[in-house]
Amino acid sequence: MKVVIERNVLFDGLQRVFSVVPQKPTLPILTNFLLKTSEGKLSISGTDMDISITTTLECEVEGEITVTVDAKRFLNIIRELPEGNITIEIEDDRVMVNFVHGESSIMGITSADYPALRHSVDGLTISVSGDDFIEMVDRTSFSVAVDRTRLALTGVYWKVSSDDVTMVATDGHRLSLYRKKITFDEGQEAESIVPPKALNQASKIVSSGISLVKVIFGEGVILFDFGNTTIFSKLIEGPYPNFWQVIPANNSKKVYVSTEDFAAAVRRVSVLSNAITHQIQFNISSGTIELMTKNADIGGEAKETVAAKYNGDSVQVGYNASFLGEILRKIDTDEVILELENPTTACIIRPVNSEESEEYLYLIMPLRLGE
Repeated sequence: MKVVIERNVLFDGLQRVFSVVPQKPTLPILTNFLLKTSEGKLSISGTDMDISITTTLECEVEGEITVTVDAKRFLNIIRELPEGNITIEIEDDRVMVNFVHGESSIMGITSADYPALRHSVDGLTISVSGDDFIEMVDRTSFSVAVDRTRLALTGVYWKVSSDDVTMVATDGHRLSLYRKKITFDEGQEAESIVPPKALNQASKIVSSGISLVKVIFGEGVILFDFGNTTIFSKLIEGPYPNFWQVIPANNSKKVYVSTEDFAAAVRRVSVLSNAITHQIQFNISSGTIELMTKNADIGGEAKETVAAKYNGDSVQVGYNASFLGEILRKIDTDEVILELENPTTACIIRPVNSEESEEYLYLIMPLRLGE
């Protein structure tokens, strides 16, 4: 079998698939690319058993064959080749790469032991713009739980209804919610818990300039279709907790503050915060927010005051500066509003003057002062 393909086209395709190849797999063959030729095209696949990516490339093909090859080494071989057409020949599972100045070869492995990959999914099909998709994922996925004791929280809840989409992520200490008005066909509705890895891989492909053609919500699986590239991912079993119950509806204290100034103060003060709790104390009073931290372990302390629009009663509350900093980095408006009630209730953080067609908010749980 022989394939003639432009080096840059092949390298881009390999990079796209390599992102899902596991470094410490449960099966050794999962460190390989699956290479397959058919009808004048070369398909490259990779999987970690939960997520698979397949990309199909236009090329000149003689014959049909399926083989696997060490993904990292094959990618590095192609990475170092000069631009221009290269020829790949496969004979008795040996993969030979010929280019204008020389050749390289590597022993492949038969594809017989490579896991079967899905090629289609039945379910609700939606179309969503790449910009909207990137924004949804970016504003939510960072809040998923790392601890697998509550498996549902390790994924992003994604709900589609006839007039909007909602994404939510939480680890129990913070919550990210994004909702946007997008009109779909009447009666279209689906909800899934999607692994953040799948969403981030799809977002990365969209960011590279490739259009997201459609998303299919299937039974236990989701498909992202980019035309010549597909991502299949297993879904996380639910149910997802009722997040609306934990979002306070009657926080009476509303504090307006410059996003940039507040984020910068949080960064500076957090340098000396406790390495485990990252706690910062916030003393909120009329016209100001005072940020302070003391770290007995290193004998350090820091204090800074930021101007704010607030005329209510004074309140002292503690938050995880690392979580708060991540939230503020996701807000692109000049001003944010903090909605809180007392030192023991959750604080809601919203952008001020965001687009009317979208809603996004963040929730952060307080820390007991002195922790």
